[in-house]
Formats: sequence, C-alpha cells, structure tokens
Amino acid sequence: MMRLSRFGFLMVSAATLTLLPGQAYAQTASAPAETENAAKPDDQDVAPPEDIVVVATKRPEAVRDISGSVTVQTGEQLEKLGADSMEDYLTRTPGVVFNASTPGQGNVTIRGVSTTTGSEAGQATTGIFINEVPLTDPAFSLGTPDIDTFDVDNVAILRGPQGTLFGSSSLGGAVNYQAAKPDLDRWEAHGQATLRDTHGGAMGGAGKIMLNAPVVDGKLGIRGVFVYREDGGFIDNIGTDKTNVNQTVTKGGRILVTWKPTDTTDLNYLYLEQHQDTDDDGYRQADLDGGLLKNTALSEFFKLKTRIHQLRVDQDLPIGTLTATATRHKKSRSFASDYSVALSPALFGLAPIANFGDGTSKGDTFEIRLASAPGGKFDYLIGAMYDETKMKQGQEIIAVGLADFLDVFGPFLGLDPNMGQLLAPNDLLVNAQFPAKAREVALFGEGSYHFSDQWKLTLGGRLFEQRLTNSSDAFGTYVLLTEGTYTLSTSDTRKFNGFSPKASVTWTPNDDLMVYALASKGYRFGGANLITFANVPKSFDSDSLWNYELGARADLWDRKLLLDLTGFYVDWTDIQLRRQASGVNFVDNAGDARIFGLEASATLRPTRGLNLTSNVTYLDAELSKTFDPDPSNPTDTVFPKGTRLPGAAKWQISNTISYDFVDTKFNPSILLSHRYISSSPSQLEASTSQGGYSLFDARVGVDLGKVGATLFAENISDKRGVSTSVDSPPVQEYVVRPRTVGVTFDVKI
Repeated sequence: MMRLSRFGFLMVSAATLTLLPGQAYAQTASAPAETENAAKPDDQDVAPPEDIVVVATKRPEAVRDISGSVTVQTGEQLEKLGADSMEDYLTRTPGVVFNASTPGQGNVTIRGVSTTTGSEAGQATTGIFINEVPLTDPAFSLGTPDIDTFDVDNVAILRGPQGTLFGSSSLGGAVNYQAAKPDLDRWEAHGQATLRDTHGGAMGGAGKIMLNAPVVDGKLGIRGVFVYREDGGFIDNIGTDKTNVNQTVTKGGRILVTWKPTDTTDLNYLYLEQHQDTDDDGYRQADLDGGLLKNTALSEFFKLKTRIHQLRVDQDLPIGTLTATATRHKKSRSFASDYSVALSPALFGLAPIANFGDGTSKGDTFEIRLASAPGGKFDYLIGAMYDETKMKQGQEIIAVGLADFLDVFGPFLGLDPNMGQLLAPNDLLVNAQFPAKAREVALFGEGSYHFSDQWKLTLGGRLFEQRLTNSSDAFGTYVLLTEGTYTLSTSDTRKFNGFSPKASVTWTPNDDLMVYALASKGYRFGGANLITFANVPKSFDSDSLWNYELGARADLWDRKLLLDLTGFYVDWTDIQLRRQASGVNFVDNAGDARIFGLEASATLRPTRGLNLTSNVTYLDAELSKTFDPDPSNPTDTVFPKGTRLPGAAKWQISNTISYDFVDTKFNPSILLSHRYISSSPSQLEASTSQGGYSLFDARVGVDLGKVGATLFAENISDKRGVSTSVDSPPVQEYVVRPRTVGVTFDVKI
C-alpha cells in the first residue's frame, strides 16, 4: 500500500502542475547558450542533428562539425524513446555495448575496449561524466551511477579514447551528461508519471518533476528536478522464498542555479544527489532450468549513493572564454553476496557463507581552461586540472558454524583446542579493509589551424602525472590458513606520468561533406592489487592504446538524408586483465590486443514528421599475441592469440522509425524500434557467452497541448536475452527485462 500511495502522490503532483499560477508557456524551452540550436528548416519540428551545438569537446561546437565519432541524444529525443537509464539509449548507439547487471554496476564498453563485462577490478575503460564531473573511480570501482535522463539537455557519447580532454578512464571513450540549465526569462514546469507492468514480474512506475524559476529576469534563475522510480522485479529467489526480488528504487534529483551578474560573466552551481537501491541482485542461475530463478541463502542487496557539488564560472574575454570549475564528489555503497557455492566445498561444507561489504569514494576536482573565440584562423583550448580522491572498501565474510568447527577440528589443522571463538568470533572468516588515495595532475590543450575553408589540422595532447596508493589490512581464519599468520597488511604506491597525444586532419569540400583522419591515444591508471596472497602479483602497470580512424559525414537531398561512416583500428598494449585466484579478484597485465571496426549510421527524413534511423557496427576484437601469465605452471590459464575480447559482439544493429502526424487533431505519434546484438564471450577466461538476441519496442502517443499521454510496449517478443553472464559458481545470467507494457502521462506548462 505504501508503494501504491507513493505512485498516487507522484501522479497527483504531476497533474497539479497544470494548476500552478502563472502564464502557460511553450512546451520546449529555449536552449541554454551552451547548446543553443541553429535555425530550423521549415519542414522540421525540432532542430535536426546537424544543427545541434554541444560542449562534448569542452567548447560549443556543432555535432556534425566535430572531427571524431560523437553521437548526441538530446533531451527531447530521449523523452521520445522513453529513456530512463543507460540501457535505454546506449544500446542504440553505434560502437557501444551496455552490459546491464545490477543498476549502478553495469559495464559500458566502447569499441570492444574491455576485459570484462562486469565491474573492472581497476579503473573502468569508459569514462562517465555529468557536466564533465567524473563519475568513475580512479582505483577499484565502487559502481557507476546510472543518472536518470529526465530533463537533461543532452547526452554525448564520444567513441575512441578521450585522454586529451577527459583524462584517465576514457580509454575506449566517454559518456557526458549535460544537465539542462535554468531559463532566466520564463517560468516552466514539467511533470511526468509512469505506470508499467512486467510479464511475470511486479508492477513499477515513476514520478518526475521539474520546476524552472527566473528569480531575477535575465539575471538569476533556478531549476530543480526530482525523480522517484521503481523498476519492478521479475526474478524469484527460491532460497529466501521471495518473488520479484530484484526491485530497484532510484530516487534523487538536482538543483542548478545560474547567475549572470554581467553580460560577459556566467556563474553556475550544480547539486546532484541520487540513490539506487536494489533489494536482491537480479541474475538468474543457469542451472535452474533456464527460468527466472536464483537460489541464495540471503538477499544480495546493492545500494549506491552519489552526491555532487560543482561551482563553475565562465568569463568572456577579448581573446576567448575562461572557464573554471571546482567540484566535490562523493559515492558510497553497501552490498551483500552469498559465497556458499563458491567457498563451501573448500571450507568442509560450511554454509551459508555470506559476504558483506561497504565503501566510499570522495574527492575534489579542479579545472581551469581558456578557449579561443570561434571563427578565427587558429582555434585553441588550453587548460589544467587537479583531482584527488580518497577511497576505502571494507569486506566481511561470515561462515556460519565456523567457530564450532574450529573448536572440534582445529587440532587437525594445527590449531590449539578451543580456539574457535578466539579465531572466528561471530563465525568471521575474514575481515579486510582496502583504503586507497589517488591523485592526478594534468596540463592539456588542443589547437586547430584552418589552412583554408576546406582544410583543417588539429593537434592536441595531455601531459599527466598520477600517484596511487593502495593498502590492505586483513585478518581472520582465512588469512591464517593461507598465509600462516592471523593478520596481513600490505601497502604500495605507484607513480605514472606520460603524454597522451591527438592529431586529426579534416577536409570539408562543401557544406554537405566532411572527411577526417584521426589518431589519438588513451591511458588508464595502473595500481596495486588489494590482496596479494594466493600468488597474486603485488601491482599492475598502466595500460594505453592508440586509436586510428577515418570518418566521413554526408548531408544529402537537402539534408533529408544524413550518412556517417567510420572505420577504425585500435592497438591496445599492456592490457589490464581482471583475473581470480582462490576467490580473490586481482589485475594482471595481459599482453596486447588489436581491434578492427566499422560504424555506419543513416538518418532519413523524406517528409515532414517521418524519421528513419539505422545504426550498424561490425567489430573484430581479439588478443594480438598469446598471453601466458606463468610459463612455469602448466596448469595456469593460457590465453592464445586470437582470443576474442569479452563483450566484443561482432554485430550490433539498431533501427528506429517514428512518425508524427503533424497538423492533426491530438498530434498523434508512433515510434517503432529494433535492437540486435550478436553473441560474444562474457569473460576472457570464461566459457559462458551473452548476447545473440533482438528486441522490439513500440510507443504510441497523443499531445493535447499541455498534457500528453504515451502507451508503450518494450521487448514485445518477450525475449530472455542474456545481457551479462558471470562465470562464477553458479553461472549467473542477467537477462533483459521481460515484456513490459505501460503508460506515461506528461504535463508541461
């Protein structure tokens, strides 16, 4: 009843927005200066993609003028798709695979640059940002918040390494959310309420509200967003005797304040907070007859909280725009896992065995940069950044009955009698703490010289220095039995420095064609492994890659047909491979890989209101030489040359057709979409696979002016496609949400 009343309250809140006093304004707000759209052709309802201006390259630039692979989804496009999370839009982006698992733990892989489809043991290969604030961690990953896309201005997906402008972690690419800024001239409000029902699962829904207030016309404005979303569960846990256990609640919001004291000064403050709470990890066990079932002794909950404060000032100068940002970011998580199947056989059948963990990541990021005014013979951007982040992670593993077992059988293990309660209080198997401190300092820049109206040369680079200190303090019976001592402490500090270059040549023979050649380098933090027993190496090196690509963009038939074609080759060296020994995750440098790929996109707008979009990606990603981590051990895993990288699906296709019945009563609209991903290995050293399925969605809507309604059906064919597979006993498979139908109501004033 409580959940239903929340839904009711949120839906009423959305509906009552129509009763707010004040004048009713147009539904689409005028875009902020950073993303202001150019004039629209007479036959277009919204600005076409070639006219959208974004700051994905840290300066205002039209999307189709960027010499690189960039896909931008505007807030309006995301709303048409019904997108809430990464799974809704990244899976429609060429070259990008989203390995969905527990919300906040999903893995984003761009161009096959990944060695796992789960969480990296070190730094992630794809950088996730909001307003350029990093959401990924510099050391071990606590999780990546999946920011709800309600009222974002746009989400830009940059494919290929972005080390020059975004730094470490953006090895394969970067995803940057741009939150909508306050409109300083008019009041706005937007409320949205959704109810959805999943086949064989639980009901879910969402309530979302945005309010925009010009406190001082043209000078000071505030924009607030609040989101509450329940994604109903569809996995049953026969071990806890609970149904639909994988419910996730996402709640939070953001406040943005803009102050323009003068025409040349723009000050902005962003506050964001989001909580994602999952009741029980939503995988199914492959050994349970292929149903949507799991069997654990406890609920494997996962909770992730994110909080951001950012101050930003943009000052127009005669030579360009000076931008300075100061950001405080914090994440915290807690979780539980059932280790019974994995550890019980080695612990004389003791069960259940529970793993409880928590962790925090908090730090400060500062950046200052100067971007030249556009339109000159020479354009440039220069800047400096500093980031310091402190992290800690704790873990307790409890084996029920361990103390009594040691009292009885301890002497046979070389222990004194009656030592169970001393060695294993409360059945504690091991307690481990992993503090870490990371620092990164960098100078970066990029300059473009226009030889003529047709030819442009761009050179850039990032000079960086990194320092990472990892420590571990572990105690308990597990340490005693494996190391001969009850406590174990380690600490290691690694320093890295280098230069990450970028160069491109662009040829624009006319307004309808652009061809570019690009070479860019990306890098990632090295570090120390959290635990170094069980033959685990003490540390691992930084890895890097070179990306070479040739791309072309063409606007044909008076911009009714847009074509994009990109071919690329990636040379990846000293790969950081996530491995496991005696149940311990660690990182090892695993040789080299090479990746070939082709990305193609087409958008056709033959008549007013009709849009057809198709994206196709072909990928060939594999190790370029054999990796043998321990040649002296014939039983150790050997990864032969030609081994495919995990999650590197050879084919990925998405198609969307939408039609708006313009100049028709109620303005009806229809959208049909299709997504396909071919099968791929789930881990480099695993025998399981994922992918190999198609999804079909449909949406039908009407617009009554201030109020709109949309009916939708997702995964119409009710596929049980595996998005992520984990090869640990038992094999865990995260499947796409079963067929879901629902309705969304929108109120805009």
